[in-house]
Amino acid sequence: MHKNEELILQKSDIEIYYEDFVDEKNKNTIVILHWWWGNSQSWLAVWELLFQAWFNVIIPDLPWFWNTKLNKVFELDDYANVVEEFITKLWVKNIILWWHSNWWAISIKIANRWKIHINRLVLNNSAWIRNDKKRSLKRKILNNFTSIVKKILEIIPPRKNWKDNSFIKKIRKLFYRAIWWHDYLNSENNPYLKETYLNMIKSDLSETIPNIKQDTLIIWWQNDTYTPVSDWNFMRNKIKNSKIIVLENEKHWIHITSPKKLVHTFLKNI
Repeated sequence: MHKNEELILQKSDIEIYYEDFVDEKNKNTIVILHWWWGNSQSWLAVWELLFQAWFNVIIPDLPWFWNTKLNKVFELDDYANVVEEFITKLWVKNIILWWHSNWWAISIKIANRWKIHINRLVLNNSAWIRNDKKRSLKRKILNNFTSIVKKILEIIPPRKNWKDNSFIKKIRKLFYRAIWWHDYLNSENNPYLKETYLNMIKSDLSETIPNIKQDTLIIWWQNDTYTPVSDWNFMRNKIKNSKIIVLENEKHWIHITSPKKLVHTFLKNI
């Protein structure tokens, strides 16, 4: 029933690693897109519970830095192409597309261009609503300050090894953490990751969200510091056939800390 495999995607020119729980008797298949710093293994407890509830579950390691490596700088369309080709090659039908955190932009692309048929969408703490009207004043000020600092550094005469200075490194890390750019810090040592990350966060699909036609279940929790309440209100209001469930006393990693609660919420509201 459970297996892990690799699949060569010729159009995308990549070998994608994936794991699945599959039984031919099950009619519906859930495809999970993990958070970009996570992987398929981080969802193991959720898979098992969903499979026990008579769902097939497939989760690919998307090209990043785990089992499926980036072979180039990716754009958002590249990720959508990978997922669509992956699902097509596996002949998956009756699909529920479930995504967590930052990969939800891929799912918006897939849902709106209808190259594959998706029955239902599940938004599991989906991040990166890049709508200027929804950004906090603090984030706007800090982002503008970042641009000013970069311009100042460009005109200052270069000093030997100033970037290697431990004090400068600490200040820089503290500043990026203040504006929630943890992911940028984690990716900057790999040029593919860094440029891919920047491409992804620049992809603003806010205007296309109302085009989503699939029934959509939005699962959020009050203690999530990664995604503000304005984001899920924005999605609930923009997606016509959507339902939102807010869980108390949970954070961004509920699939690891409270998998039973997450699956119970899904089964109760699907």
